[in-house]
Amino acid sequence: MKDGRQIRSMFASISRRYDLLNHLLSLNTDKRWRKKTVEASGLRGGERVLDVCTGTADLALAYANAIGPAGTVVGTDFCPEMLHIGKRKAASEKLPCKASLMVADTLSLPLADGLFDVVSVAFGIRNVADLKGGIGEMARVAKRGGRVVILEFSLPDNGLLGGMYMLYFTRVLPMIGRIVSRARNGAYSYLPDSVLKFPSKEEMCAVMRECGLTEVTTTTLSFGIATLYVGRKM
Repeated sequence: MKDGRQIRSMFASISRRYDLLNHLLSLNTDKRWRKKTVEASGLRGGERVLDVCTGTADLALAYANAIGPAGTVVGTDFCPEMLHIGKRKAASEKLPCKASLMVADTLSLPLADGLFDVVSVAFGIRNVADLKGGIGEMARVAKRGGRVVILEFSLPDNGLLGGMYMLYFTRVLPMIGRIVSRARNGAYSYLPDSVLKFPSKEEMCAVMRECGLTEVTTTTLSFGIATLYVGRKM
């Protein structure tokens, strides 16, 4: 099982350069992935949205800009340093709806059952110490008929592309991450390691179903570099 305290400390150490490296290392593709995540949530306007493991709140803010003035967005993360940056970003934007960020562990959300129309996470569920426990909490706080939406890194199926990506992902990315972030704790070696150890698409879908979600679908993004999972709570 992952050490939550160690992961929290790691993200705190890279929080100041986290956004820069996300955009740099993905060539800004991460912005398009988040847009696809919001689109897959089936928004009609006025929803209540919870974004867990929100980090610096990029996905939470994307939802806040999409659901209109009648909606509400809550972002949670267990790393206060990341949330501090997210709050600063939220304060600098003229958001059309109420958005709030709070410190909370995804494994024990201080929120009542069935509060949210959409519960999302982007590139954070693999960092939760207990995958099934984290998805179970997401499902718990979702309304009946609500959606649980998960955006996560994955590995391309194409052999040639997969080989080129693995070279970049395991060699080039950690090197750039270390130089730009100045982190000495292996944060950008952790990223490829955690993705390589993450369950396959089939296994991930099975975990979502075990957590009470139905109509589970997957959408491959950028030739398999990322995968979008959507399930409905019945």
